[in-house]
Amino acid sequence: MTVVTQTQDAGITAADDPLLSYSVSTTPSPLKASPENPQAPEEIGEVIISVARQSGTPADVEWIRVKVPAGTMAPDLATDLNKISPRISLTGWTVRLDETAKEFVCAPVGSHAPIGPDTGFTIQLSDIPISRKVGTAPITVTERSRTGSSAFQNRPTVFNLGKFPADFYLRNFLCEPSIINNGGDVALTWERSPNATYELLYGDVNRDVTHRTSLDIEGITSDTTFYLRATTGDPTNPVIRIISAQVTVLKPDLELGSLTVHGTSAFNDALTVQGPTTLNGVLAVTQDTDAFRKWELASLGSDTVGELQQSWTAPTSGWVTVTIRKSAASNSKAVLWSGEAGFNAHAHCPPGTEGASAMLPVGAGQDFGYSLSRGDDGNRIKVDWVAFGVSTRKPVYLGATDNEQA
Repeated sequence: MTVVTQTQDAGITAADDPLLSYSVSTTPSPLKASPENPQAPEEIGEVIISVARQSGTPADVEWIRVKVPAGTMAPDLATDLNKISPRISLTGWTVRLDETAKEFVCAPVGSHAPIGPDTGFTIQLSDIPISRKVGTAPITVTERSRTGSSAFQNRPTVFNLGKFPADFYLRNFLCEPSIINNGGDVALTWERSPNATYELLYGDVNRDVTHRTSLDIEGITSDTTFYLRATTGDPTNPVIRIISAQVTVLKPDLELGSLTVHGTSAFNDALTVQGPTTLNGVLAVTQDTDAFRKWELASLGSDTVGELQQSWTAPTSGWVTVTIRKSAASNSKAVLWSGEAGFNAHAHCPPGTEGASAMLPVGAGQDFGYSLSRGDDGNRIKVDWVAFGVSTRKPVYLGATDNEQA
């Protein structure tokens, strides 16, 4: 069974949009054009139109008309409308053929009738003698309807039904496996007749597969729907049939315009953010993060620095650097220490030099600091901290003393 579904925009509806929703199915699937030989029996088809009111407010309907093109050309569906058997499943409604307008008219016994969300029905056109020319026939469904006390208005919907060559087929389109891991591969297979051109469409890909009945697709990272499109008949009025197959990817890659999360989110691997980011709650990271941050812990000027020790506690692992500056004639030394006593580095400025620095690694939870011994002239000393690891924070200052740790 072929299904052709009318789609409507949600929310605001244009003034002439239908108040009812329609879907059209055909038997056989797809419809077959009758043989071109006028002496050969005609192919018989059936069209079923399913109708519903999707809004909670009932719609008043005067009538529904179904226009079926008839004749010998490619856009004609039937050869003779009088051979069609129409019926409507809605109680209190009748259906008849208006031969002048070439339309099947469905109408209630009264002037109009309400159709609410609980009223679903079908309009069935059976025993259709299909025309002998391959092509696409437009079926127009027009309702005359209103809501409330507004004026009744004609609201049309068009469905294009294809009539295919009798020997055409496109079927058994399979995607195997149908569930894969991220980056996995699938094998697509299908059956088709040789009297059409075929295209495979997915994502941004449009690939000619006219001479194929299978294709392997590699490296799929997100849920994907594959469409197989067949085109045949006169190029001025072709018939098109589309079938589909899907693959589901476990833990797929996602590309979104915007995302709102109302629950807990966990990031178990790298996270890259481009642009401003606002966190209104706690961010928990369950894997190590390559974090990096720098703080200036101390910067003391000439006259305030003498024999001095300053110390801190490291909340995370990092590197501490001490830098001293002095006049060229004096002699100064800073001893940098980390963790246990004896793990030291020296920044020594003998006479004739103006500066020196020293660096040491510090483990998370360890104390570190420096001891400065100056010469006759004042010194400038600067202590910098570079943290790395998870939840980087500024070290805790433990204070200054006059006792040197060497």
